[in-house]
Amino acid sequence: MDKDLELLHKKLDFLTEQVMETQRRQREMEELWKDLTPIMTDLFNTAAEELDEIAPYFGYEDLIHLVKKLLRNIRSITALFEQVEGAQDLIKDMVPLSKDIFDDVLQRLDVLEQKGYFTFMKASFGIIDNIVTNYTEEDVRLLGENITTILDTVKAATQPEMMTSIQNAVAIYRDIDVEIPEKMSVFQLIKQMMDPEVRRSLGTGLAILKKVSENLEKYSTKK
Repeated sequence: MDKDLELLHKKLDFLTEQVMETQRRQREMEELWKDLTPIMTDLFNTAAEELDEIAPYFGYEDLIHLVKKLLRNIRSITALFEQVEGAQDLIKDMVPLSKDIFDDVLQRLDVLEQKGYFTFMKASFGIIDNIVTNYTEEDVRLLGENITTILDTVKAATQPEMMTSIQNAVAIYRDIDVEIPEKMSVFQLIKQMMDPEVRRSLGTGLAILKKVSENLEKYSTKK
C-alpha cells in the first residue's frame, strides 16, 4: 500500500511539473508574440506599401510562374552554384601563383629597364615619327616593294670580306696626308704622271672601274 501511494505521488509530481512547464512555455510564447506583434505589423505595412507600388507590374500569377520556373531549373541552378564554388576555389589556388607571376614580370621589366630597352624603344618611336613626318605613303609603299633588294644589298655589304675591305679602305684614307693644291697647271700634271707610283695608282683605279663596269653590265643583262 505504501508503495502504491509513493508511486502515485511521483506521478502527481511529474504531472505537476509538466503542467508548470507547459504554463511557462505558454507565458514565454505570449511574451514573444507581444514583442513580435509591433514588428510584424510594421513589416506587413511596409511590405503592403512596397507591393502596392509594383502591383501594376507584378501579380500573383507572375510569382507562381517564377516559382514554377525556378523549380523546373533547380538542377541548372544547383550546377551553377557548384561552378561558382569551384571558381572560388580556383581563385584561391590561383592567387599565390598569380602573385609569383606578377613578381617575376616586375623583375624582368626591371632588368629590361636597366639594360636600356625602354630607352631604346622610346628613341625608336622618335625614328618612326620622323619617318611618318618626312615620308609620304607612296614612299613607304615603294620601300615595301624594294625591301628585298635593300636587304640583299645590306647582306652583301655586311659579308666578312666586304667589311674587311671597307675597314682597310677607311684605314688607308685616314692615314693619307696629302696636300691638295688649289690650282695645277698642265705641266705640273704631266710631271706628276711621270711618277711611277702615280701611274701605278691610276692603273689600279682604272682596272677597278673597268671591273665594276663589267659587273654592272652583267647584272643588268641578268635583270
